[in-house]
Amino acid sequence: MAFRLNDVSFNHALLYLKNSQKSLSESLDRMSSGKSITKAADDAAGLSIATSLESQVRGLGQSMRNATDAIAIAQVAEGVLGNSAEIIMSIRDKALQAANDSQTYQTRQSLQSDINKSLAELSDISGNASYNGQKLLSGEFSNKSFQVDASSGETVEMIIGNASPAVFGNAYGNLADINVLSSEGAQQALSVTDSALAGINSMRSELGSTQNQLTVTINNLSLTQVNVASAQSQIADVDFAEESINFSRIKSLEKAGTFAVAQIGKMNRQKMSDLLQG
Repeated sequence: MAFRLNDVSFNHALLYLKNSQKSLSESLDRMSSGKSITKAADDAAGLSIATSLESQVRGLGQSMRNATDAIAIAQVAEGVLGNSAEIIMSIRDKALQAANDSQTYQTRQSLQSDINKSLAELSDISGNASYNGQKLLSGEFSNKSFQVDASSGETVEMIIGNASPAVFGNAYGNLADINVLSSEGAQQALSVTDSALAGINSMRSELGSTQNQLTVTINNLSLTQVNVASAQSQIADVDFAEESINFSRIKSLEKAGTFAVAQIGKMNRQKMSDLLQG
């Protein structure tokens, strides 16, 4: 005849212990990860919202880096244009000197030689100004878009024109071809350099406006990121004080469950022994 000992109390105590151990493990996971939701089973809806908010936070961070890159580009270009303006003013000073009829052909030749060197320097810095391998003042950097929002389509456009000497000028010619070997040529050179300076200043003003726009954008993005991150934290981040209390409570229950299983097991073994001896 078969004999089976089936103790419902022991089974209940064992199940209770396993549940306590599972809860204890989950509490440890939350505290070690810092997240109140560690898997979809914890809170499927909450996890979906938290993941979406985290994606927004990361997107906003990248948008700020994009805007910072754009500001850096504008600053590099504006700095080179500032140097260009200094060179053009130096050329204008020499043209003004050459316009004086006290100058001889030989002294004007010397002034023209200095101007030619300045023009070569101006051409060199405008042609070599670059950021991350991209030419900035050669006319190649036009219609560039910078993604400055986590949403698609939110961009800031930047156009930087050509700043080479051959581009600037007026009806008297362009900056690259000025000639001060005569009083008339020197007078025309003054007009050309004034036009060139106006063009340079216009480019610098446009870049300054773009930098201001980008700075405002970064400030707005930063504020939005803080707010979104706070909302994400409220949903996903664990409250360590509360979780510590919860952990202690579950730990006490787990100890009680372990003790109950041990005691019931001991009593069952005693019952089995008594039955076998009886």
